[in-house]
Amino acid sequence: MNEPTRAAYPRLSLMMFLQLSIWGSWAVLIGGHMNDLAFTEFQISLVFGTTAFGAILSPLVAGWVADRFMPAQTFAAISHFAGGALMIIAYRQTSFGGMWLAILLHALLYMPTIALTNAIAFRHMGDSDKFGNIRVWGTVSWIAVNWGLSAYLRFWEARSDTPHVGDSLLLAGALSFVMGLYCLTLPNTPPSKEARNPYAFLEALSLMANRNFAVLLLVSFVVAIELPFYYNLTFLFLTEPGHGVGLAPSAANFAMSLGQVAEILLMLLLFPAIRYIGMRTTVFLGILAWPVRYIIFAIGPPSWLVVAAQSLHGICYAFFFVGGMVAVERLSPKDIRASSQG
Repeated sequence: MNEPTRAAYPRLSLMMFLQLSIWGSWAVLIGGHMNDLAFTEFQISLVFGTTAFGAILSPLVAGWVADRFMPAQTFAAISHFAGGALMIIAYRQTSFGGMWLAILLHALLYMPTIALTNAIAFRHMGDSDKFGNIRVWGTVSWIAVNWGLSAYLRFWEARSDTPHVGDSLLLAGALSFVMGLYCLTLPNTPPSKEARNPYAFLEALSLMANRNFAVLLLVSFVVAIELPFYYNLTFLFLTEPGHGVGLAPSAANFAMSLGQVAEILLMLLLFPAIRYIGMRTTVFLGILAWPVRYIIFAIGPPSWLVVAAQSLHGICYAFFFVGGMVAVERLSPKDIRASSQG
């Protein structure tokens, strides 16, 4: 590894830390906040669905802009500044319509930045197989922000009956502004000079002709169907009395962070796993952990087993999703990597 690449590792790690801290600060708790606002279950599901719209509509366009027109770090900075303002607007909403629109617009801006930060990391880190060593700092941030929020909620639970779960949206807004400023300091990642096709997103979609890419995309689609049920509804499941586990909000938020604790270990094991058991086996183990976790959830009590099952998120995410990001990097031409990650 040359010195400039080695020097980039701390900067790229901090980039991942800030990137995932934004999502981690609100994704777990917003279900409880909407419940406190007396939203119906259907309305809550529609607000959660905004991230899916963002994930479908935005990343290919953002990747196309980054691959062809604008440095990736500049595009990410603009997205985070605007996204931070929208989080603060969302915090002030008490009606379904206002909340849905604010979170939708935030999702359209935030979701592309995941692909952009991946592309920035792969461009400057050198050895793509060691991506997990940088991406793990996103997991560390998710844990840090949620443990901090758990302590914050515990403080208020002991002193007031007023719910403070919605304060997580304010934190997300503040972190978005910090991330926007930090993006302006990242290594320059300009559009590729080797571009042949001006429409990078169409060229990225043409990778479906590659059997390995097509299979990975198809399996990702199936597995991703399960992901919203975990991120969006597990907090409500853990806090619900009766059919749920009945934990206090602070305890439920802490319990969900156990998945990220396990994710740290699995992220560090990603590189040796790919090297010694192969990419396909690594991804398969990541897929297998998903149904095992949901079977435990379906069985329900004892509550300690449901809480312990959160740790399976480590292998679910590190081996499947992050392993898939490495696979996409291997399969993509240099001039469309941002679009391919999208």
